[in-house]
Amino acid sequence: MKYINRELKGTYGYIRKQLIFEAAKTLILFAMAVGIFLMGYLTLHTKKSLWSVLAVLALLPTCRSMVGVVMLLRYRSLSPEDHRRFCDCTGGMNTIFENILTTNERTFFLPVICVCSKNVIAYMPSKDTDNRLKEHIDSVLKNAGHSANVKIYDSLDAFEKRCLEMSQKLSSESDTGSAAIIDTIKAVSL
Repeated sequence: MKYINRELKGTYGYIRKQLIFEAAKTLILFAMAVGIFLMGYLTLHTKKSLWSVLAVLALLPTCRSMVGVVMLLRYRSLSPEDHRRFCDCTGGMNTIFENILTTNERTFFLPVICVCSKNVIAYMPSKDTDNRLKEHIDSVLKNAGHSANVKIYDSLDAFEKRCLEMSQKLSSESDTGSAAIIDTIKAVSL
């Protein structure tokens, strides 16, 4: 999936904006494929032409874009209330919102990920938090050359408590390397 702006990923409202972009792109690509086919059919009066082959080949990126739409349709952007609640507890930490991470087995939606002093914490609202997600994030960060402690919370209260602890720690120490960790996580998220 090509993105309108790389800085859009990880921000509040990303899923909604990206879904609109992907849907529009899919419609335009589909219209182009149909246009190519019709151009060949109306000028040559046959379906057996090079234009038909080009129209079928034009459907390949259309289908790829459609997969992006289907993937994004599965998830919703955060509500303004949830976003405000997360912003209140994260303080000045490096935070990214609305992350969709895929492993070989599953796709996970993490509404918020915070990084502070090589500690990565994330909130996953479903009760079936999976150790595979933690292992996946660990391996991605390790492959990128980062060493970080990763913790995924399924309880919002526990996540908020840990965020407040980390934000207090942030004010007393310098935060180095968290921007690089955030960039790595953004690179592997949908």
